[in-house]
Amino acid sequence: MTVLTIIYVFLGEKMKKKVIVVMPAYNAEKTVKMTYNEIPFDIVDEVILVDDASQDRTVDIAKTLDMHVIEHPVNMGYGANQKSCYTEALRRKAGVVVMLHADYQYKPACMREMIQLILEDKADAVLGSRIFGGGTREGGMPIWKNYGNRLLNSIQNKVYGLNLSDYSTGYKAYTGEVLRTIPFHLNRNDFIFDEEMNSQIVIMGFRLAMIPIPTKYFKEASTVDFRTSVHYGVWTLITLARLLLHKHKIKKSPLFEREINP
Repeated sequence: MTVLTIIYVFLGEKMKKKVIVVMPAYNAEKTVKMTYNEIPFDIVDEVILVDDASQDRTVDIAKTLDMHVIEHPVNMGYGANQKSCYTEALRRKAGVVVMLHADYQYKPACMREMIQLILEDKADAVLGSRIFGGGTREGGMPIWKNYGNRLLNSIQNKVYGLNLSDYSTGYKAYTGEVLRTIPFHLNRNDFIFDEEMNSQIVIMGFRLAMIPIPTKYFKEASTVDFRTSVHYGVWTLITLARLLLHKHKIKKSPLFEREINP
């Protein structure tokens, strides 16, 4: 076997990472099938849907599709849903995990670029930015949400030392290593889970990238109201403060300590 052949085999094995799409779902009976149908299965190996005690036929429809379905017996929250998603993906030996909402708010085809960045070893985590593409208003994002996100992003960039545009996006991809290393099971069970994930990824030295994505807000798409958004904003600032206290060894937090899971 020549050196070139050995290199080719090594790189080929490295590229054969198992790609799993996880879909947190709640009352998505009208959108789950069309979201699933647009997943690029030429690069995706498996799909996991975690239903957070929907009150409609989301589970019934999901079970007619070729995906693994997990049902929460009671509504546990968006963060708890993600915990179930990532735990099951790791149990199934995922090399790349993409989170795609079941409500069709995000375009499934965009995950190609996210996955490629990870497979080419250019990033450890990739966020889909609704702001980077400049189409938030065209997509129907409320003006207060648009400007609120931009304000939070500017603060997050200063703390993280980065220049990204949409940390609160619900469309993201991670390497299996990221999910095995960060203690995501310690995170909150609500929407603050996302910001805690961002902070964990940054402080542990993983490479965080971003791509522009189109998005759309419509009746069937899940979204948070003004009150929940304010709650998210306040807790984002609290999380950033906790991160800084930990970083400067003023007050340590297990939230920002590495752990290696099998």
